[in-house]
Amino acid sequence: MTLKRRSCRGLLTALLALALGACTLPPPVQTVSPAPKLAEGSFACGGALEADTWALWQQRGLPFLRDQLIAKRLQGNGDTYALYDMQTFFDNLAALAERCQRPERMRQMADALMPVFDQLGPLPGDSAQRAWVCRGGAVCNTQNRLVNTEVMLVSAQGLGLMSHLAQMMAASSDAATRQHPFVATTAQVAAQHLLRWGDAKARADWLRNARAQPGDVKDGSSALFFTDKPLWMIDIYANLAGIDARRPVLTNAQRQALGGALRDALVFFKARITLHATPVARTGGALGADIDSGYWRLLADNRYAGYDGATPPALCAVQPDGRRKAQLQVSPRDVPVVPGLGWDISHARRLVHALAALDDNRQAIQAVYALALDVLPAQNLPQAFAAQLVGKVWNGDRQHPLFANYWSGANGWYRVAYDNGTAYCEAGRPPFGLSDSFATGGYISWARYRPVLGELGRQLYHMAQSGSGADQAFIRQYYGGLLAISADSRMLTQLMFWPSLIGA
Repeated sequence: MTLKRRSCRGLLTALLALALGACTLPPPVQTVSPAPKLAEGSFACGGALEADTWALWQQRGLPFLRDQLIAKRLQGNGDTYALYDMQTFFDNLAALAERCQRPERMRQMADALMPVFDQLGPLPGDSAQRAWVCRGGAVCNTQNRLVNTEVMLVSAQGLGLMSHLAQMMAASSDAATRQHPFVATTAQVAAQHLLRWGDAKARADWLRNARAQPGDVKDGSSALFFTDKPLWMIDIYANLAGIDARRPVLTNAQRQALGGALRDALVFFKARITLHATPVARTGGALGADIDSGYWRLLADNRYAGYDGATPPALCAVQPDGRRKAQLQVSPRDVPVVPGLGWDISHARRLVHALAALDDNRQAIQAVYALALDVLPAQNLPQAFAAQLVGKVWNGDRQHPLFANYWSGANGWYRVAYDNGTAYCEAGRPPFGLSDSFATGGYISWARYRPVLGELGRQLYHMAQSGSGADQAFIRQYYGGLLAISADSRMLTQLMFWPSLIGA
């Protein structure tokens, strides 16, 4: 299996350099007049920031979801990477609707998403199965062999959002929300996909890989990795159990098959979690959690994790045919391998949603799938990941918070000369170059475990609103989407960032 990841250009088609994952930073903008600093209570449910968030969603976010992601990209271009972007942009907002008990917003989002199911079509090679098949767009092409295929990652990530929303709606105290057709439709589609993705072969692979050790990885292959694909599946299994426990849609045979597959996926997941003490000064020495530590050290995306120099290890140069191509300035042979390398902090944002799904649906998982309690990860696992973020990833600066590129705390360059088959040149992200993932990735919601994360999020919010040239220069360099010239880029960054500040 090869890892099919993509550049930020594919993730943010139709946008202009939103600072997410591996994008280039947007160009400078003029200093704006300072905005009044919000009082602490303004970050509560019902406060000023929640009002601003829903106003932005109503005026800009909802039309963008309907018109750009669904109508133009998914329906018009057959671009299933729109599913990936829907989750990235709006899952934190869905969590806000649950946290602040806004069933009308849940229904509004569900209404907008219903046409997504109309895009399911026959799966190539097995017409009896239904799938989202990528027909076009910025990423699917013949070179990377994704066109006319089901790109599992993007379908799973889209179902992560949809199953999360449907589970929240099924648990709502509002009858109209519980009975919305989106709930049953999502559950049926999720079950069909999970039964196919979690077949006997996948389960055997998970159990075999659970026995592997980091030393078994000899080259840049991802065959032994625990990737975001099984993590998203765990998320969907958990949400589906939460739906079925309140609004039964599964047969007993389906519950048995799904439960067995979830058990094996969790064996794999738990085998790849390592715990270790974090610095006493920041966390009191609490245990921190890492994921897939050591398995990713040879991946091409990470080969410069041991290089933290200011000089870019690659530059994008224009070729005779007019295309831009990365040219290495530093050979990977001259960069030491980082032994304990696992996930980067941009992809690790999926942990926020998956761990919440496991926690919120813990009892439903046991009841629906007939799984014993010890099959599930420890209930305090989110606290351990939050301790890792504070103790290892954060730079320790409350005034100018930055975050290392890798979940282990390594802070070398990321995705140097990256190529995902779209002919887009990616020179690489420098140390702290993925810090924007903290703002947009939902990590701030872990303030319930580590209050300092909420403080850091509010500090970034105030700096982005500040009229200080120094504050804006810092935000522009590391959290550029908050000041992006493109109105869509700025809006989407805010709709990822603001919800996790509210009521956490």
